[in-house]
Amino acid sequence: MASKQAQRLAARQQLQERMAAKAEREQHRRKNGWIVGAVGGALVLVAAAIVIGVNVGKDGDDKGGSGVSGDLAALVEEAKAASTRCDGVEPSGEGAVGTATEGVTDGQPAQDVYLECVQMSTPDASASEDCMYTSADGTSPTPAATEPAAGEQEMTIVTNLGTITATIDTAEAPCTAGSFTHLAKDGYFDGQQCHRLVIEGIWVLQCGDPDARAAIEAGTPEMAGAGSPGYSYGEENLPVAAAGNYPAGTIAMANAGPGTTGSQFFIVYKDTQLPADYTILGQVTAGLDIVEQVAAAGAMQVAPAGM
Repeated sequence: MASKQAQRLAARQQLQERMAAKAEREQHRRKNGWIVGAVGGALVLVAAAIVIGVNVGKDGDDKGGSGVSGDLAALVEEAKAASTRCDGVEPSGEGAVGTATEGVTDGQPAQDVYLECVQMSTPDASASEDCMYTSADGTSPTPAATEPAAGEQEMTIVTNLGTITATIDTAEAPCTAGSFTHLAKDGYFDGQQCHRLVIEGIWVLQCGDPDARAAIEAGTPEMAGAGSPGYSYGEENLPVAAAGNYPAGTIAMANAGPGTTGSQFFIVYKDTQLPADYTILGQVTAGLDIVEQVAAAGAMQVAPAGM
């Protein structure tokens, strides 16, 4: 039987090969999230997340019922069928608590955070919006080109530590809400690990990278943060540039620059000021104390990629 060291090396090699192939397919390097200064250096806010390209056009004439197109009605029915997929799912309580690295304010959460089940409530299609989702390689599937754009939705995130609920602003962020509904109904987020915690200057927990858990378990946490759903789209529902423009409880989308939103998101647990570049998806209604608990456990050093 292979030693743990051999298994780790094999896992590391497999992860590196997979991510190298992904990088080649996408033809550009994506580092999702934002970079807050250099390691151990001054805080410098630099946008870094996933891609967006939005072509929005609200259609106030779509009023539900017979006014909803066949494709949109089918989309709503699929979302409805998945809207209770997490009902009855209880937090596992699994996950370890590592030792926070002294002086590290931006790194891997010392407390493991797993997304165990994510669901979105049924969207309101009494209004619709045209969205432009760009496939990373021309073949990866994307959400529907027309999304519901009325009212609000409820998002439920069952984590290993407890359940977080949020109100999603579908009317103001229809393409982002549509992407989340599309991904959640297929279980995209289930089993993912939140890979980044910032505890000074800005106060956020970042999740949504489909490759982060594999990277962490392979002993290469520095490779977390580059994953995407295989498509990108544009930012929407941006705040004003002001102090505290991302208040505590905000759920917003990470990105790597204009038009690069994907599936990575961050939960703000203390009023934070950031460049007004990150789509606000919604607001936490319960469970913010879970994120605060994770923050209290601190962050662990993550070596820069290639080191």
